[in-house]
Amino acid sequence: MKIVIISGHPRADSFTQALAEAYQLGAKDNADVNLFALSQMEIDPTPIAAKPTQESWNEDIQALWDAISAADHVVITHPLWWGTMPSELKHLLDRLLLPGLAYSYAKGKALPIGHLKGKTAEVIMTSDTPDWFYRLAYGSAQTKLMKNQILKFVGLKPVQFTHISPIRNMPAEQRQTHLAKIAERARVFTSNHKKSAA
Repeated sequence: MKIVIISGHPRADSFTQALAEAYQLGAKDNADVNLFALSQMEIDPTPIAAKPTQESWNEDIQALWDAISAADHVVITHPLWWGTMPSELKHLLDRLLLPGLAYSYAKGKALPIGHLKGKTAEVIMTSDTPDWFYRLAYGSAQTKLMKNQILKFVGLKPVQFTHISPIRNMPAEQRQTHLAKIAERARVFTSNHKKSAA
């Protein structure tokens, strides 16, 4: 099994990064895992053309696309900022998931064809907003956006979503508990996949 993890926080010392590393730790014994940290990637910050192409890619984005193309499972960790993902992560996805490459439209069809079919995905999101308030007051808006308008749009499904909150003032012991749970979940998931493939 091949897994790609995208740590979608622009800071390397974030809890988001720690969650990505915990997933990598839990999965590494049963899967081939590639971790890409947004904080370590070089991404052209200039505005994207109306119709972006692979000509705008550098080595980092090409390496990420190659890893996703070969992967069975894609994991994205990111914080919730102002109701959505960090702009740097959105900018990366805008450059990465190109029309004609990640998806396309068949003539006469209204809905797209996702070119990443056959792969599954998982999103681990952190926020200061309590989960109950995120669901009831905000309608789980970012969850729906990421699942339906991005990941399923390019063919990734099913999509599992985990919301860890509130992060603000969370005790270190509780953070460690979350990290351990993510590592164990990754271990069980990859172990079960390995057994089923045997």
